[in-house]
Amino acid sequence: MRVYLFGFAGEDFVGRVIVTPDERTVAQLAGRLVAWGLAPERGGSFTVRNEASDILDPAATIAQAGLGNGDIFTVERR
Repeated sequence: MRVYLFGFAGEDFVGRVIVTPDERTVAQLAGRLVAWGLAPERGGSFTVRNEASDILDPAATIAQAGLGNGDIFTVERR
């Protein structure tokens, strides 16, 4: 099922509405958001948090991570 999520990337401060299948992983979701940032070529790992500031497992699907329509997530570079 497709879900729409509100994503924010910390240091680049990018805010986007993303519509994506919920079977994608949290890592894929983070990569998609960071690709729109000011320095997408910067490598490194990310921490993804939900609205409650819980760290999400990058290997989990969006559905497994508990993200659903209208939820907010934040991506931070480590």
